[in-house]
Amino acid sequence: MSHAHILLGTYEGAAYLPELLASIQAQSQRDWTLWVRDDASRDGSLEIVRQAAAADARIVVVESDGGRLGPGGNYGALLERAYGAGAQYFFFADQDDVWLPEKLGKQMEVLAREEGGRAGPRLVYSDMLLVDERLRPLASSFLAASRLRYGEGRPLATLLGRNFVPGCACGFNRPVAELALPIPSQAASPDWWVALCAAAIGWISYLPAATVRYRRHRGTVSGPSAFWSGLNPWRHPWPRRWRIGLDHFRSSLDQAFVLRDRLRARRVETDEVAALLDRFCDVFAEPRSAWWRLARLRRLGVPAIDPARRLFYYLCVLRLGREAAD
Repeated sequence: MSHAHILLGTYEGAAYLPELLASIQAQSQRDWTLWVRDDASRDGSLEIVRQAAAADARIVVVESDGGRLGPGGNYGALLERAYGAGAQYFFFADQDDVWLPEKLGKQMEVLAREEGGRAGPRLVYSDMLLVDERLRPLASSFLAASRLRYGEGRPLATLLGRNFVPGCACGFNRPVAELALPIPSQAASPDWWVALCAAAIGWISYLPAATVRYRRHRGTVSGPSAFWSGLNPWRHPWPRRWRIGLDHFRSSLDQAFVLRDRLRARRVETDEVAALLDRFCDVFAEPRSAWWRLARLRRLGVPAIDPARRLFYYLCVLRLGREAAD
């Protein structure tokens, strides 16, 4: 089986890192390299990974200059480092999760099967077990608890509106990384950006099995609580929730434009699927009324997301129209 390259960006993760590192070392596939970069933690995270690297040659610590890059910059630096080392297969890891023993092996099998001996952009993602801070079960399916769906066979149409690919439960090959690098500052998140690149020029496959224990705790920024619990005004004041959602919406537009321009600049041959990206960007490229944009989006079938999230998305489009009018 081919060599896997795992990318782990750490920040203030000392409480969880030992369990994640142990779960990676317990993988049934033993042929891997773990690239780790700490983003100026002050809790001993860097010392933990350095000790692990000293005991296991497969763990490589990517030293930094001490400055903070944030999640996008951190994982972008790791992806560039592994890509420069000739990596063919990449896997994101989150510091607070725990991998199941077959995680790498199962996802590598899917990638190999989908490639079928032919070069081409491929990404695979799987479900996760939802657990609490002490790894006690909360739900058997992260995707079901989050009400995420694949977009009924139209992944790009879904990804233009929201991400459904859990970064810590996905893997992708070198052609995807080639388009994704460098990860732009406008990207909403590294995993969303990579999934968008894969959907635009390649194939996304779903492995219907849980491969990761996804830990939900106070510091978690995604998952089931991110949308549905966020509608509870007692937990999250709606004005703040609205600002966060609007910023997320703007980021989704920004990264779509960056990807369209990158495809053009690199003269990447695209098909009818990727042509949807051009039509989507055209909706927002020129000053138009919000109602015209909504009608156009509905005609394109974008975004292909659930009704509640689509309603929120349409409200953001209306807000964008008001800002333009002002």
